[in-house]
Amino acid sequence: MTDRAADAPAAASAELGVVRVITAVLAATTVLFFALTLSALVEQYRFVMPYWQVIAASAIFGLPLMLAAAAPWCTLRALRFLHGTYAVIFALVVLSWFLVFTDGPMPTPLEPWTVGITALSTVPAALAWRPAAAWVYLVASSVVIAPTRIIADGAADVSLAAQFTIFTVTICAVFTAATIVAMSAGRQVDIATAAARTSSMRAAALTAQVEEQAQLDALVHDEVIGTIFAAAGAGRSDSSTTRVQAERTLTRLSELRDAAADIPAIIQPNKLIASLTAVVTEIADATALTVTGERQAPIPAAIASAVIEATSEALRNSRRHAAPDLAPDTAPGAALKATRVERAVFLHLSPERVEISVRDDGRGFDLDSVPANRLGIAVSILGRIDVLPGAHASVWSRPGQGTRVSIGWHE
Repeated sequence: MTDRAADAPAAASAELGVVRVITAVLAATTVLFFALTLSALVEQYRFVMPYWQVIAASAIFGLPLMLAAAAPWCTLRALRFLHGTYAVIFALVVLSWFLVFTDGPMPTPLEPWTVGITALSTVPAALAWRPAAAWVYLVASSVVIAPTRIIADGAADVSLAAQFTIFTVTICAVFTAATIVAMSAGRQVDIATAAARTSSMRAAALTAQVEEQAQLDALVHDEVIGTIFAAAGAGRSDSSTTRVQAERTLTRLSELRDAAADIPAIIQPNKLIASLTAVVTEIADATALTVTGERQAPIPAAIASAVIEATSEALRNSRRHAAPDLAPDTAPGAALKATRVERAVFLHLSPERVEISVRDDGRGFDLDSVPANRLGIAVSILGRIDVLPGAHASVWSRPGQGTRVSIGWHE
């Protein structure tokens, strides 16, 4: 297994998604408009200054395609800026026509090609700017159509130019309104998502408090009460065994106090294996740890910590209670053979889950007969695991058939 961190890509906002989709649609529409305008570009080439048609057409029909190509890698702010820049360039191209129109008037069937594609600029304006600015741009872009047509045909039909301006305002208004509504909807989704995320964080904080309380309860049972019992049974306060256990308890309490600062958000699978190996060796040095499967992704530290602690308690319980009760007159050699209990710990790793099984072939017990005040199973194992999302624990045992503790977590 390799020691590597998982890099999760940042999720794009809904508003950014809307802008990217509209950018792609705008690019496709630009290709369609270019196909419809190509003949007019060729026919009107002789009415304007040389090369203006090529430069203007390249800017108006080429930039939307470049925008669509860059959109997947642009932030929302950058993409809106690029759309605003395109709207300004479009307006400059339209206004520059008055300067380059040198050989008029045009024949009546012809009209400047720039007046029929105004929607290509009003939609980017709606993407880039506030609604008020987008509406002002729409009206200004449509109004300029009338003088353009009047100059182009030598003022042959002023009323027709005015009608075409009104028609353009109406058509472009539909696309502008749809764009503004889509942008607003995406923004509202982002606001709702942020609110849900905040609520989720609050819920996670409450869950963390529950988990911390469960860890504290388990620690009190595993270490504090155990230290008190050890001290009571040692007969004197300077017992070396009791002193070591007390020092370990103080260390564990200090670790729990500093957990928020010291425990990383995730740990790698090989670190989990190393920690379990240390636990098995410390508590039951003759116990075998068998690891199967493979996992590359890291594991939440809260899950790993709870799994390790629950495994520790399962092994401690096995050492305390798995050996069978012997008759008083049992011979020493027979007693040694009878009290030998085989223990094993199995760890299975996979991309979706982590499973641990702690087994012994000891005397076992009846789960239903465990007193309510015995907290080793209820708190230190089941309680510690069951409060964690995606985690589960179970204990199986039968008198004379040993005990099996199963601990697992799935993503």
